[in-house]
Amino acid sequence: MFLATLLSMSIGIAVAIGMVRWKQIDPSYHPFIYNLSLSLLVEILNALHPYSVLTVETLNIFSIFDFLLFTWMFHNWGLFNYKKNRFYTVFALGVVTWTIVTFGITGFRNINNPFLILYSFALIAFSVTSFNKIVVQQRINIFRNAGFFICIGIMIFYSFFILTRATDLSFGPLSMSKSFKLSLQKIVVYTNLLANLLYAVAVIWVPRKKNITTLSLK
Repeated sequence: MFLATLLSMSIGIAVAIGMVRWKQIDPSYHPFIYNLSLSLLVEILNALHPYSVLTVETLNIFSIFDFLLFTWMFHNWGLFNYKKNRFYTVFALGVVTWTIVTFGITGFRNINNPFLILYSFALIAFSVTSFNKIVVQQRINIFRNAGFFICIGIMIFYSFFILTRATDLSFGPLSMSKSFKLSLQKIVVYTNLLANLLYAVAVIWVPRKKNITTLSLK
């Protein structure tokens, strides 16, 4: 438990780098920095109250903000072709789905696993599409591309996250054993660490904001 909590705090590395570079970075990446900071706050709250209902409620609240902030970031990258109506539609669908699942299906004091699984699939899909665009369209070295590392981190973490959430759902005879669940949770601890380190590298390579200069006529 202590090791898992300690490793989860590795998100603080990316947050620290983001705070140092905040005035320099491209505003299109601001939602990513907001998300990192919120993730660190959640990890701190969970460390202070590891066995309370607050942990479940915090996760439920974080899940919608996690989805919305990442969606905002992908919109800034042009995932929805910079069309605000598509962006707002996805935004609204996320909020409506979260509300129905959290208050109408699972209850606010129970983990909203259906939403966690759905939005994880959505983020993976967004990441795969953006990753393909980065590899095909962008000419800079992908290993110096912040988006490349962010997409990889999302795909790795949320793929395993889906598995852990799915094991909490009851499928009758297909329900997983406790030992399997514990093993999977241990794997997720390390995939979380890997994702956090990838995010830290991403923040290092976030491009600087463009300076608007006045062109003089020669």
